[in-house]
Parts: sequence; C-alpha cells; structure tokens
Amino acid sequence: MKGIISDAKISDFRDLVNSNSKFVYQIYKDKGGKNLFNLVCSCMDWISVSVRHLENAPELDSNIDVKCMQVYSLISSIDLVSASVTQLHRVFVNEQTEPFKGEKKSFVKRLFEHEDDNTYFKTLRACFGAHPVSLNQLNSRRFASWPFKSHLNNADLTVHLYSREIGEEDLTLNLYVSELLKFLTTRYDYLEVIAETVQGLFEEYQTELSKQTIENKSDPLEQLYVLRAESEKRLDNNYYNGEIDDLIMIFEARVTDATLLHLADSYKESLLPTIEEIKTNLQSMSIVDLEADSDVKSSSNFGRELGYELPKFYTWIHSGKYDPLLDYYFERFNTVTKGKFKFSQGDDIKLTFLKAKLMLATK
Repeated sequence: MKGIISDAKISDFRDLVNSNSKFVYQIYKDKGGKNLFNLVCSCMDWISVSVRHLENAPELDSNIDVKCMQVYSLISSIDLVSASVTQLHRVFVNEQTEPFKGEKKSFVKRLFEHEDDNTYFKTLRACFGAHPVSLNQLNSRRFASWPFKSHLNNADLTVHLYSREIGEEDLTLNLYVSELLKFLTTRYDYLEVIAETVQGLFEEYQTELSKQTIENKSDPLEQLYVLRAESEKRLDNNYYNGEIDDLIMIFEARVTDATLLHLADSYKESLLPTIEEIKTNLQSMSIVDLEADSDVKSSSNFGRELGYELPKFYTWIHSGKYDPLLDYYFERFNTVTKGKFKFSQGDDIKLTFLKAKLMLATK
C-alpha cells in the first residue's frame, strides 16, 4: 500500500490534540462524567498502528491462501481506521450521527444494492475473514466459500456465499482492493474535517473566556490569588500554574532580616511586570511563554558556581520531600555569598525560596 496512505495526517492530528495548552485534554478528560480524552487517545493510537501497517504492507502474494489472509489484514486495518474516525466524529462533531451514513461512493460493483458503503464494508469484512462461517445475508444463514481468483471478472478475490437452505442458490461476492482503498482514504481524509472542528471549538472556547474579565487587584499578592484561580479555569496550564505558584511563594515570604528588606522589596517590584503579563495573557487566552522574566537572570556567577546544588534545591522546594543534603546546599550557598543571606533550615520554606532568588539576582 506504499504511496496510497501515510501517517502524516494522523501525526498532524495528534499534534493538534496536544496543542493549544492541551485544550482537548482539559475539556474532554471529564465531559459529562465521561473521560472522552482516553477515547480520543485510543482512536489516535489505533489509527497510527493501522496506517503504519498499511504503509509497510507487502504486495499481495500469488498463493491464494496467503493472499486471502493479507486481504483480511488489509480489511482489519481499514476497519480500525474507519471505526476510530467514527468515534472521533462522535466526540468532536456530533455524538448522535455516523459519518458517511447513506453514502454509496466507494463500492460500485456491490452485490447488495440496499447497503450503503458503511454497511457494505462490514459485509465484505464478514465474508472475507471476520466470520465467514457464520453469516446472515438476505435473512438467510450463509457461509463463505474458500476465496478464489475468478476468471469471469477483474475482482481481486471472490467467494460464493452458500446457503443453509436446501435448494437455495449460492451468491457470488467480489472484492476489489481498489474499492477498499477508496473507502479507506475517504475515512482517513475525514480527519481533516474533524481537525477543523477541534480548532474551531478551541477558538470558540478562547473567545468565550476572553470576554470574562479577570478581577483587578491593587495588591500583588491578592492579584496572584486571583490569577491562580483563573489559570486553573483557563486551560489549567502547568507552566502558568508553576509561575504563579512561585510568585505567590515569593510574595508570601516574610523577611525577618532587616538587612534584606530593601533588597526583597526591590526584587518583588521587579516582578510586577511578570504578574501583569500573566494577567494579560490569561485574559486574552494567549497561553504563550512569558516575555517578562519572573526568574530574574543572575547578575552574578552564583548560577554557574552552584550548578549542581541549585537544581537539587529547587527539587526540594517544589516537591517538599526530605533531602539529606539540604544542610550541604545551605552551607554552599552561605559560602559563596559570604553569609549574606544566612540560609538555614530554621527558615520558612517560602523565605528560603525568596533568599535563593535574591542571591541569584544580586550583583
């Protein structure tokens, strides 16, 4: 099937689902009491499996038995794509409808004229491998014969449908790979329609929330409390949540050393543009990297000199787990700063965090 289909489309769709600050995850992880995001992931995974299998499927073998099972593998892969696309349609487009229902475009040379493409595909799937020895066609119990290559038509495979009823004539069912591939590409291409719907849903959500004004507070800490609640409501982005939580720790910290009061106040003032940028971005639902640097770049060489200790220290700060080397980190901080910040386990963790920020921001 090389050249007929590629995994580019499902890869693009997966990227879309994971974009926009994981909008799909946030909205569909609990949709009406159901975790539909898990369904979306399952569909994407099995489409990828099927498409990559088809991309690497060998040419049909000359041995009829091998060819028969290759065709059944082809049908099964197409079935997975079709079923997954149908489920994605129900999640994002309309849960009450079935895409392509009533359409008769893929299968031209069909045995059962009353069946649409969706139903006729299921007939082919049943007769050519899914359950060929237990069929119910035209209200009659039937059984598919050994598949063969008929010389009377240009079909890739043919079966006779034997009847259980004595004296009832056999039916002849032909399968054309070209028609199966048309059915496949039509369903696979429908991912583009679903993708447009997903993007449209995000834009509607973005517009709706951007119209909801974020409360403005004059006190920075009160503003941060408001922003934390708004961030959780507006896509619950981990990056923004983390930045806000760090800022709250800094502004909640109470400086007990009079020699650090002015330095701490100046540092907090330097963070006001970051708070305003977060508010502006959340208001417009533009969840992008912050331009204002809430983690003020080091004006000293402490960042490089403490390259081992600082990551370990931040892990302790954010995890709250005991670190047996904490005293060592504090000793190193006090050594390189000549005791200016008096790091100690006796300090509140918020004050310790603020001191570390002050250390890195101090010349």
